[in-house]
Amino acid sequence: MTKPISPKLCPSVGEASELLKHLANPNRLAILCFLMEQESSVSTLEEELGIRQPTLSQQLGELREAGLIEGRRDGKSILYQVTDIRVARLVGMLRDLFAGLDDVTSRRAMNSGLAVEEMMFD
Repeated sequence: MTKPISPKLCPSVGEASELLKHLANPNRLAILCFLMEQESSVSTLEEELGIRQPTLSQQLGELREAGLIEGRRDGKSILYQVTDIRVARLVGMLRDLFAGLDDVTSRRAMNSGLAVEEMMFD
């Protein structure tokens, strides 16, 4: 349970804090960075990011519940995409600050042999 927010603080502090909590997890951030480049299925995300399916499904569920991504049915697959403009803006700022966040979907990054979370967050 989180502590109540002081009424002296800006009313958006709680909302901003919640958004940052979603971005603070390395797997969720990797997923969001990837989805900023292309909408993708679970199997594509699993293959490209090296995140196991159970963990991936859990993280996608959290991002979906938070309203940061949404999925659309395409045949037997569900394709996920980022739907929250705040995520796009924050990821853009993070890409300016941290080398490699703008290279998540490239084959060069994926051929390093490391999972995305190991590459970006050592």
